[in-house]
Amino acid sequence: MRSKWIVILSCILGLTALAPLARAEEKKEKEENEVQVKFADLPPAVQATLNKASNNAAIATVDKETEDGKTTYEADVKLDGKNYEVKVAEDGSLISKKIDDDDKDEKDDKK
Repeated sequence: MRSKWIVILSCILGLTALAPLARAEEKKEKEENEVQVKFADLPPAVQATLNKASNNAAIATVDKETEDGKTTYEADVKLDGKNYEVKVAEDGSLISKKIDDDDKDEKDDKK
């Protein structure tokens, strides 16, 4: 009976240890579709939307991602001491603006 619980506990610990590796692999796959682009090289509509969404914060580079034939642009900006991820479509429409949870996840992984 005792050995059964040891096996179960070992399996649980093993699966828990693999979770960060799965997240890292998912992030790596996502980044393979991304190319960094200078802000000045973006389409004017994308520049305008990023400027508006970031309150004209300085943006040096933007990730350009093409998936299923659709191009999106993603920029990380700091507003009011918080990191935000802003996604914009190729036509300049705002897709999303949210607090960047990736930074929080990376800090949690380092603990």
